Amino acid sequence: MSVTTKEPSLPIGPVIVTGSRGRLASHLAASLEGAGIEVARVSRRRGGGHISYAELEDSGILNRAAALIHCAWSSLPVTAEKNPGSLQSEDLPLLGRLFEAATRRPDPEALQFIFLSSGGAVYGECERPATETDPLAPVGWYGRGKVAAEEMLAAQRPDVSPTLCIIRPSNPYGFRHAPDKPQGIVGAALEAARSGKPLQLLGGGTSLKDFLHIADFESAVLDCLRLRLAGTYNVCRGNSVRVLDLIRLLEEATGCKVPRVDVPVEPWDVHCSMLSHEKFTAATGWKPTRDLREGLLETLQEYRAQRL
Repeated sequence: MSVTTKEPSLPIGPVIVTGSRGRLASHLAASLEGAGIEVARVSRRRGGGHISYAELEDSGILNRAAALIHCAWSSLPVTAEKNPGSLQSEDLPLLGRLFEAATRRPDPEALQFIFLSSGGAVYGECERPATETDPLAPVGWYGRGKVAAEEMLAAQRPDVSPTLCIIRPSNPYGFRHAPDKPQGIVGAALEAARSGKPLQLLGGGTSLKDFLHIADFESAVLDCLRLRLAGTYNVCRGNSVRVLDLIRLLEEATGCKVPRVDVPVEPWDVHCSMLSHEKFTAATGWKPTRDLREGLLETLQEYRAQRL
């Protein structure tokens, strides 16, 4: 396995982060700024350091940007099932409009366009760690939406388009969240331990998932930017665990029992998700640095610090 010999360097020009009020995007934007990168935060609502999508297209930022990281998405896996129409009414139109605006630059190929897909959703059920050449077989509307977005981007003419990089992250954790809106199983479990309100555990927590700490995700995106990477890549820890085992690790870390109640498996929830990051590691030299226990301890410290 060879590692790229490209000379890494920080991008010259701003990096646009869409959906910048979201949990993942807000963390990512702050991390990029901490690395010395100029960041333009874009959201549906302007204010508080965010510009609107209309302002992005009218301000000229897009024409001088080094990269655009498209994090914006209208739903999570559970909410996508309740409102599948948002894919056609919001997500694909916004993505298409931004990509088309990027192609109208005098030098579209000078812009790196990074789309955050979903490694945990697009492959569906896995019998072995999925690679980027494996068939896509999503089982829910969230995964179907990400696949549709990837297909739309892949259909663009490469000779008149930005440099396209598609990242398929596994299940990120370790980010801050509002106490009344915990996001992801780790945040929900911590909140259940604090509040005493039982965590609803799909299928008793027997499903296998790959969990990636936010810091490892951020370092992977930074490598994409430094190397101006093109192509499609899984970004993951590469070691899936049962959700119930994750809960038990959290209980060890907190010293508290996570109250839980088993609920039936949902048809949209992937029961066995396994991913390989070999392609991304070969292209960048990146590897995840935090094992699950270490990452959960960091998350717990951050969680407690928020409530002091």
